[in-house]
Amino acid sequence: MPRRRRSRYLFHRRLRLLRQSQRRTKGRRALILFALVLFALPLLAIPALAAETVGNLPAVDGLSASGLHQDMLIFDRHGTLIDDIGDHGDHRIVVPLNTITPFLKQATIAIEDRTFYENNGIDISGIARAAVADYSHHHIAQGGSTISQQLVKQVFIGPNPPPTIQRKIREAALAVDLNGRYTKDQILELYLNTIYYGAQSYGAEAAARGFFHTTSHNLTLAQAAMLAGLPQAPTDNSPLINPTRAKLRQAEVLDAMVTQKMITEQQALAAKQEKLAFFYPTNQLQAPHFVDYVLQVLDKQFHIRPSDRKGYRVYTTLDLNLQHLAETIVSNQINAKGRYYDFHDGALVAMDPKNGEVLAMVGGADYYRPGGQINMATTTTRQPGSSFKMLTYTAAIESGRLNMVSPILDQPMVFPLGGGTDGLKPYAPLNYDKKFHGTVPLKVAMGNSLNIPAIKTELTIGIPAVLDAARRLGVTSLNKPDSHYGISLTLGGYEVSPLDMATAASTLSNLGLRHRPAPVTLIQDGLGRTQFKYDPAKNEFRAVSPQVAFIVNSIMSDDRNRCMEFGCGGDLTLPGRHVAAKTGTTQDFRDNWTVGFTPSLAAAVWVGNPDNHPLANNSTGIVGAAPIWHQFMVQALAGHPDEWYGMPNGVDQVGQNYFLPGTESLPPTLAASWPTCRFRSFNPYTVTDAMLTVNGMPCVLNYIPRGVLPGQ
Repeated sequence: MPRRRRSRYLFHRRLRLLRQSQRRTKGRRALILFALVLFALPLLAIPALAAETVGNLPAVDGLSASGLHQDMLIFDRHGTLIDDIGDHGDHRIVVPLNTITPFLKQATIAIEDRTFYENNGIDISGIARAAVADYSHHHIAQGGSTISQQLVKQVFIGPNPPPTIQRKIREAALAVDLNGRYTKDQILELYLNTIYYGAQSYGAEAAARGFFHTTSHNLTLAQAAMLAGLPQAPTDNSPLINPTRAKLRQAEVLDAMVTQKMITEQQALAAKQEKLAFFYPTNQLQAPHFVDYVLQVLDKQFHIRPSDRKGYRVYTTLDLNLQHLAETIVSNQINAKGRYYDFHDGALVAMDPKNGEVLAMVGGADYYRPGGQINMATTTTRQPGSSFKMLTYTAAIESGRLNMVSPILDQPMVFPLGGGTDGLKPYAPLNYDKKFHGTVPLKVAMGNSLNIPAIKTELTIGIPAVLDAARRLGVTSLNKPDSHYGISLTLGGYEVSPLDMATAASTLSNLGLRHRPAPVTLIQDGLGRTQFKYDPAKNEFRAVSPQVAFIVNSIMSDDRNRCMEFGCGGDLTLPGRHVAAKTGTTQDFRDNWTVGFTPSLAAAVWVGNPDNHPLANNSTGIVGAAPIWHQFMVQALAGHPDEWYGMPNGVDQVGQNYFLPGTESLPPTLAASWPTCRFRSFNPYTVTDAMLTVNGMPCVLNYIPRGVLPGQ
């Protein structure tokens, strides 16, 4: 065959093959369109034929974004989120449509349903267009379902339904019904709060917080386009799993927005070039022990639980700045001194005395270590030691039987019973320094934390009076019958919590007006309706008089009263500032305490070990807890002026001492030796109460029994 003729033959053959290929392509597209039309015919008859095809459909009325299951959010006093409590790691935070950035709304419509505001819930041309695009690209390039169809699939059908014709008709019927009952903005709001974006994030707000650590209101165009591309394939398009694929999908979204004139090409280019930082799903929990405490309060007081999934917004009293300060100081002290003194845990509670608001709560040095979830700030398993004496002396001043200069003889005392684990051995208390100091005024006995004068004071006014004062001041854990408590009460021998001691200190700080601890200021439900608003006036109780509190505060704030045992100018003072403080150390050095306050801040600190083993090297409150308390108070009050109390009416001043009217001259009843028992020997199993008292007071032995050492 001649060359020219052969060339013409090959040309026409290629042309014929090309035309056949085009006819086959057109045939396939025609077949697709024909199938779509066949599929669409039932939809045109909706709802008449739909009922016969798929049976009864669920009612779509009563839908509301705020009615969706969603997270409980817990904020600090400044509105900073401290915990987002979802459902087994899944998160949804419902927000109104008008708070979501227009970028995300536009991007979603552009890529998911460009005729959203025109269609009636289904888009036949969109289905056809998506089918052709998917066939041409050999993968899912466009979604055929409208936003309304995707929404009803999520809400009524389920996220992974079987791909049957009945399901598609059912989905379309519900979408049309949805559009007949709700506005487009209502549907878009439901969609953006419902749809799954991956990484356990349901809805735009949870996705914005999870992927970008921002809000749906503050998303950039680049971020919004990235999120809008996720619902079609949350795993395949995830920037955390497939960053290259996610970037391509983001570009598709931006190009769609340009095509629909939502943004300019320049905006799209800038968004494509923006470098984004992504975050893996994490629990952003802060102040974990405080959050646990808040959840307990919500459950007990308000019957509100995270499992309700009602989207409660809980605004707390916590000051996150003070919280971080407290956590750092506790951790630093344990790291610096814990090995030498053998203490490995600590707790701190800070309160505003004027209203009872809990400003900081450290429940332990490490929440995530084994056993670290135990909140040592609220647990009632530790003894307060001598820090409890501030409550004993409050009761003593209130009784009118003693004043701040009442002389007390510090002498050896051996009680017939009360020692040993069974209480059947003699009990010989000692002072911390194992010395006796003769006659000292009450204010010096209190300031230097002398044990024997405290016991004499307690027994003089009566243990029930001490219990009554402690309970009124805010100690809730001493809730057993009065008969349960013995002589060691004033020495802090019964378990209380740091929160209780902080409350008692706050009450004294507020001149006797008590506020129970208040960790929550406002609770709103998912609809924004207020369920609770804290009113300090409804949480007030006059525990002791301003006059009594003022006198006790004067004793605790005078550094001269404690110089004998603790030295002057130590960690119980704050430079250039009036402050009241009291330390505590329990038997065998198991617990270390410091409690103190100014008129605007009260704090209680505990240091010890979770397993209750003793501390080492004579670790007292002054070396363990006091440095934490001192550093926290100094830094927390920085920038605040010094403040103290004016002397209230009803207090008489004589020199530098203060008295309740009529108590300036009292008989020196505690300056004499304590009554001694009238027997030389006794049987602890048969001794009677009458034998153990003299003139109504518990008597002491005038000898030390064999085998009994002072302090046992």
